[in-house]
Amino acid sequence: MLSKGKIISSIFIIWISLYSFSNIDIIVASIFILSLGLGHGACDITLITTKLNTSSFKIKSAIIFLYILTAFTAFLVVYNLPLIGFITFLLISSYHFGEQHFHKKLSNSKLKFWHFSLYGMVIFLLMIETNKESVINILNPLIGSEINQFPIQIILFVFMGLTALLWIIDFKNLKFFIPKELFYLLVIYVLFYNTNLIVSFASYFVIWHSIPSINDQIDYLYKEVSKKTILLYLKKSGYYWAVSIAGLVFLFSYGEIMGENFYRILYSFVVSVTIPHIFLINNILSESNQ
Repeated sequence: MLSKGKIISSIFIIWISLYSFSNIDIIVASIFILSLGLGHGACDITLITTKLNTSSFKIKSAIIFLYILTAFTAFLVVYNLPLIGFITFLLISSYHFGEQHFHKKLSNSKLKFWHFSLYGMVIFLLMIETNKESVINILNPLIGSEINQFPIQIILFVFMGLTALLWIIDFKNLKFFIPKELFYLLVIYVLFYNTNLIVSFASYFVIWHSIPSINDQIDYLYKEVSKKTILLYLKKSGYYWAVSIAGLVFLFSYGEIMGENFYRILYSFVVSVTIPHIFLINNILSESNQ
């Protein structure tokens, strides 16, 4: 059901990007990120307390403190060492995207780390290659390096080749139909090719990643996915989602005060709140697939 929804939603996004007016695709992408995109990470504290099987206020407070401390440390690293921070974020996020896509399909594989990492990197490199000019214009000033000097297309082909080789080597442990996965990659490539960078990222992040992640989180918390448990999830995550929105509003409201460092601060903020979420979801999915 989710797979069909991904395909239909991706085709819809391609359609509105090619044939709509007044930047409606940008509006849709922004709504995606601010709603389901932020929402899929808004239930982290509940996930942690559920995993620890506790409702203690002291333990919850300690967890929130450690979560914020991790995010703050990540912020300092990304802001002060932008190139190292970007490479680290790219590697961790690649694994995270691949894990979300394949964690149920590769539960028996001893090479799942490499499956997740290589596939996620292919997704990122496809996005970068099809939106190269925009990526260069955004990242060069943020990380202080000329990424246009990197042979992105060659690197993409190398990672695609390594992914294909790994599928062949580990074929007996694959719980998926390879032609079907290749078709998904084709749909993703067409999506990236026909949309700008913002729409490309938002579409993949929400349609192919956040919605399946929310589905897994609801199943982990309530042992089933139904209208009732979806509403319970939204209720639990609503407060943290509102705090996230408030944080973004604050950043944009006082952007002028931050001057030319605003986008670097915003980028570092987004990365910093993402990293503890990635580690948490890895822990949850690893436990679910045991």
